[in-house]
Amino acid sequence: MSHKEFIVILASRADEMLLSHIKFLAQVSPAAARKLLSEFRSAKSRLAGDPYMFPYADELDVFGIPLKTYRKCIFYSRYKAIFLIEDNNVFVDAIIDCRQENRDLFE
Repeated sequence: MSHKEFIVILASRADEMLLSHIKFLAQVSPAAARKLLSEFRSAKSRLAGDPYMFPYADELDVFGIPLKTYRKCIFYSRYKAIFLIEDNNVFVDAIIDCRQENRDLFE
């Protein structure tokens, strides 16, 4: 039985968002910043294994995003990777701190 591996591709914006979260956290706790990066790597590995296990991010409909379009992967308790699946590719479009409003995210 073969297992299909997905290719996880971070949009440049998602990469910048992740780096911004890590840099901000590093100012308070370098250990927490390292843990965030480690947790993201683990989440990325889970996305490569089976992105369909993650729920739809239907809360994005407030931004005009159609239901059942994006999915979300929560990691390190309060961060969310927003992604699409197309063929064997997983496109991560944003890394969000769930404690922020993120109103300008999809404008």
